[in-house]
Amino acid sequence: MKKAGLFSSFCAAILLAALLAGCGYHLSGMSGKMPGEITALSIPVFSNATGKPDIEAALTAAFTTEFAATVQVSENADAVLQGVIKSYDLQSVSYSKDDVNQEYRLTLIMSLKMTKKDGTVLWDDDKVTDYWDFAVNSSDITATKEAESEAFKKIAKDTARLVKERMMEKF
Repeated sequence: MKKAGLFSSFCAAILLAALLAGCGYHLSGMSGKMPGEITALSIPVFSNATGKPDIEAALTAAFTTEFAATVQVSENADAVLQGVIKSYDLQSVSYSKDDVNQEYRLTLIMSLKMTKKDGTVLWDDDKVTDYWDFAVNSSDITATKEAESEAFKKIAKDTARLVKERMMEKF
């Protein structure tokens, strides 16, 4: 009885493995290679074309951290990823019955371009957009500013991951 259960489990595992392999299943961002087969990437500090000061270093750091898991990030590299932060927009998205703001939406728009040393464009998108909603604490401005900062960090990390996945999937 015990051998039959073990054999059934083994067969089920083999069948599952065959199905997953046959359907093309893979983890997003893990199947492809970087455009142009690059192995090293330089990521200079992104330009900030917004009125929001001091956001370029944190955004560049998020991209550097994300890409370092896939390629060597260094100044002397096969290619360069350049970025321009085009928009940092904070909009009210929900109100209380007394018309008091309860939630903001932070939207970030960037232009990104990856080029080889010879100038060949490997990947570019001039409208990379992401957003995150966060709660407003109408009685504590500091808490609202901290929530905005956390929303920005989340957008930076998520956008870096999504951009890398798009590059690796050639999308």
